[in-house]
Amino acid sequence: MDISIAVVVFLLTIFGSISLNGLLRNIAREKNWLIDIPNKSRKFHHRPTPLTGGIAIQFSMILGFLSLLFLADVKLEKEVFDFFSSNAETVDRTVYKKSLRLEESDQQTVFDLLVFENENNISSDYEVRLDGIDNSIQIKKIDEVTFRVTNGNEVSNYIIRNGEVILLDDDNNFDNSTNSFIFDTNNSFEINNFILFFILFGLALQIFTVFDDARGIPAKYRILFHIVINFFFIMATGIYIDEIGITINDQVIKLGAWGIPFTIFCVTGIINAFNMIDGLNGLCAAMICSALVGFIILTGLDVINYAFIITLGALFGFLMYNLGAFGVKRRVFLGDNGSSFLGFFIAWSCIYLSSSENSFFNPVNALWLVFIPLCDCIYVIFDRLSRKQKIFSAERNHLHHLLIEKGLSGSNVLSLMVILSMSMMALGLYAENYLNSNLSLYLFILLGLSYFLFNRLLLKND
Repeated sequence: MDISIAVVVFLLTIFGSISLNGLLRNIAREKNWLIDIPNKSRKFHHRPTPLTGGIAIQFSMILGFLSLLFLADVKLEKEVFDFFSSNAETVDRTVYKKSLRLEESDQQTVFDLLVFENENNISSDYEVRLDGIDNSIQIKKIDEVTFRVTNGNEVSNYIIRNGEVILLDDDNNFDNSTNSFIFDTNNSFEINNFILFFILFGLALQIFTVFDDARGIPAKYRILFHIVINFFFIMATGIYIDEIGITINDQVIKLGAWGIPFTIFCVTGIINAFNMIDGLNGLCAAMICSALVGFIILTGLDVINYAFIITLGALFGFLMYNLGAFGVKRRVFLGDNGSSFLGFFIAWSCIYLSSSENSFFNPVNALWLVFIPLCDCIYVIFDRLSRKQKIFSAERNHLHHLLIEKGLSGSNVLSLMVILSMSMMALGLYAENYLNSNLSLYLFILLGLSYFLFNRLLLKND
């Protein structure tokens, strides 16, 4: 990942988020559309507030990704290319964009390339087309460090040395006086089926939850929709939790086909966990930011971080409205459309990054990134069941409600929750590096029970 590109994309996304949040807020006010009416029994705000934050966040994320297309190299996997193209000649190829730098003395020229990889010989033969140039360059791998480039009637041999591709003379000696080709792949952002279908299914979820915010949909139908959309997302991408990282007798537990319903259960739970914790200005967005920071640290400088930096930018723009930076009268709320979409994003990011294909971190340690929403959701469900209340009934028995009722201000509660969330994220980073998965899970359960007992203690002292 190129840090300078990341900074530019981050700032552009913040600007886009601020603009879209302001625009959609004004539209909602003028049309009296998606407005949250104050409810003294469980809500803290005192004036009608637009629920357009989630829509603005998602579309500012899309704008961020579009800006990334112009700033960084983008790799388009074969399956994605085939999804958009009916050209039979390209069915057996992977197509993606790279940068080719032609260095000559102190000058450097950068060309955009369209690179075709032959599926049957993916590591050996390449066809490179320079934008705006009719002919193509054929590249054939000779061995691990040398390859042959055919450009029209010209044939040249090159060798990889110290990260550069150097031309060899007729006797296969280095010719340092000539131009060198350097393929720069560090900034290549891969658009694969997972990203493509995430955008499509994320939009579907957004549309559904916008309708929920506007009209109100019974909880059982919302859960059913979450189950259905996650099932089809798994079918479309083939990605689900196939192992949870726990070992028994030194054998990793494999879920097999049971991983599909388990994944649906987990993602549906996380979506609703973030939805349920969205009861205080900035809280849900702050929990998302905490998880995103964890992703960025765990994945290092991998290009996947562009996605998380874009999301952070979209959230920062939203928080400026939500926390009243532009005045309390201009506040904007996430709405169910925002909290549900962001929960969907975090849940599937955890699964994707911890999958056997990527293995950025152990699946168990993903739990630490969602500690507060997950534990709060589990506590609230058990508390309501113990009182024979509906699980999804709106009550003030979340931790942030209990702390406010103890006399803490909303800003103080938000600060405490952020500190707690970041602490759990840091503990997850420690567990990833120094603890085995079983011990990490036991520690998570222990602290989860402590969270539960602390909530019960607050209720008991009322």
